[in-house]
Amino acid sequence: YGFGFVAYMLFMLYFVGESRYKTAEYAIATSLMALGMMFPGMISGKVQELLGYQHFFIYVLICTIPGMVVIKFLKIDPAFGIKKKE
Repeated sequence: YGFGFVAYMLFMLYFVGESRYKTAEYAIATSLMALGMMFPGMISGKVQELLGYQHFFIYVLICTIPGMVVIKFLKIDPAFGIKKKE
């Protein structure tokens, strides 16, 4: 699953940290994460059969480019991940 999986889980924990309905929101976010892994997994075998392994690999690499571009423009809170003093 890698770094993306861990990053998404940490985002979910950060996102629901201030919420009144932490358990429900975490469950919904986890189900969306599972759906995000399940749907591409269902169609990837067929796409690989159609393209062949080498072309499928290139296709997957090209599909990562938009995500990499978006990362450059994200505004990350400088206090993100720093424990607040009480």
